[in-house]
Amino acid sequence: MVSPLIGITSSHSKNKFGLPQVHLMRTYIDAIIKAGGVPVIIPSELPEKSWKLLYEKLDGILFSGGGDIDPKIFNGEAHPTVSGIDYDRDALEIPLVLQAIEDKKPFFGICRGFQILNVALGGTLYTHVSDQLKNSLEHSTAKDLPRDTLVHEVKIEEESHLAKILGKPILKVNSWHHQGVKDIPPQLKIVAHSPDGLVEAMELNDHPFGMAVQWHPEWMPEDKSMQALFKAFVEASGK
Repeated sequence: MVSPLIGITSSHSKNKFGLPQVHLMRTYIDAIIKAGGVPVIIPSELPEKSWKLLYEKLDGILFSGGGDIDPKIFNGEAHPTVSGIDYDRDALEIPLVLQAIEDKKPFFGICRGFQILNVALGGTLYTHVSDQLKNSLEHSTAKDLPRDTLVHEVKIEEESHLAKILGKPILKVNSWHHQGVKDIPPQLKIVAHSPDGLVEAMELNDHPFGMAVQWHPEWMPEDKSMQALFKAFVEASGK
């Protein structure tokens, strides 16, 4: 069996010498390899002609985490905590996820990737959850804690694709985000909530694997439930 090629979206930044670099946490790469896929980094600066050429070669796409999406795209409320906007990445990921939806190419979104799916289909975001969602939990974990720290539960909707993969109705997750999805477009099915009502996972019904989660399963490689998500995604990409 040929291992499926999985494109992973990335950001660009500067290293300590001020030199430009492609930025992607290695945990995404490791998770795809462990699940049986071959990771291919998608640079955010790719022009349309180039990313479409690469897209045709890919079996699946992982929309990774990263900085905030430009609030102007979804008429979001201005907030001083908005940071890390990558205009090139926004311009690439929105048409990329729409193309994957149209072509029914498997994709999996994580954190920012979860939010980009919502925005691409016309949804909106809370630009700072703790100020804009009444009685919200603290979703942005303290920076001095390990990335795999489990901080709150999510309730999984029965009969969802996510529930079938995880095999459990309640899941405890890590949480590394200050924004969240607000208005959800009709094409998306909400399949998980945190106790404060914030949406934590969504999926497309008529799609072989169109799913996204707000938490970071890539930081929990030893958790069988989290690894099952990557395994299911890579397997769907290989069909």
